[in-house]
Amino acid sequence: MRYFNYLSADEENALFHISPTSFYNHSNKEILACSVGAALYMPATRPTFAEDIAFGKWEGLVSVVLDLEDAVGENEIYDAEESLLSQMNKLASYLELGIIQSENLPLLFIRVRSVNQLNQLIERLMDNVMLLTGFVFPKFTVDNGAAYFQVLENYNDEKLPSTPTLYGLPILESREVIYKESRTHTLQSIKTILDQYKDLVLNVRIGATDFSSLFGLRRSAHMTIYDIAPIRDCIADIINLFGRVDSSYTISGPVWEYFPLKGLIREAMMDKENGIIGKTIIHPTHIKSVQSLYAVTHEEYMDATSILTNNNGDHGVLKSEYANKMNEIKPHLNWARRILVRSQIYGVLNEKQTYIELLSAHDRAYV
Repeated sequence: MRYFNYLSADEENALFHISPTSFYNHSNKEILACSVGAALYMPATRPTFAEDIAFGKWEGLVSVVLDLEDAVGENEIYDAEESLLSQMNKLASYLELGIIQSENLPLLFIRVRSVNQLNQLIERLMDNVMLLTGFVFPKFTVDNGAAYFQVLENYNDEKLPSTPTLYGLPILESREVIYKESRTHTLQSIKTILDQYKDLVLNVRIGATDFSSLFGLRRSAHMTIYDIAPIRDCIADIINLFGRVDSSYTISGPVWEYFPLKGLIREAMMDKENGIIGKTIIHPTHIKSVQSLYAVTHEEYMDATSILTNNNGDHGVLKSEYANKMNEIKPHLNWARRILVRSQIYGVLNEKQTYIELLSAHDRAYV
């Protein structure tokens, strides 16, 4: 799988100074954590999931979350599980027949409802579990967190060494996290759990819809989640704890629940400015818009490489190649390292190119 692989060779050469590299569900964890990007959520009841993936229905699709939780009604759980297992079997058949190559398979995740369901699904998926990158854990709390990861650890300890690691993606969205009086203790307790299973934590995800529900709030299509004060404050505390360099967790942004793109782009830009990479989306038209924002600009790349190259004690500060700023070696070092990781996954744009040029004519019409 590779970002922007829908571009022709000429388009890619015109747009990119350094092209994105390929990655797979068995790639290095640091690369995978930042590769989830625009994760398209769909109900696990979708009857054409395997065909949609195998025949490339959605251009640019890189990661998918099959939802067995909020997108599935209480009376649909059994049918959703059976449909999911059937579609995974069908997808495996398409791979065997060569209709889709394994290197073109998106990163696949399943969002489960409970620890018991996780355990049962891993058993029932059998060999098809190797097609997955991981499981998403909604409403992750101190009470259920360790149990989720213990199931993953048991699986990974028993699997063959050649089999891809299964990762966990906890979603922070409970009242104990958003309520101010319990937030600090809850976040620290959750971090203690995640630190214990750190090698299996791919993303820490933020569930702003559930947070908003607790206050009877909902952002409009023209605003961002950062305009909702109690949610913004909670996101700030999550970043403060999990986004520190010495914590080294990749944080993924809240779901965007509207179809129009204008507010989505504003919010995704705010995510990125706050060190968040990756976003839950609910419509295929959002895929390219979010992904394009993560491409590294030529200016960012030149600044980052200059900082890293000159991190030898000979300089404290340097004028940037673009001559519009000063790059301080030590204070900007961690930023530079993150830019280089992102540049591997999303590529580096040519000089004077921006994310706008990565969008199709259809996408540009919404900007």
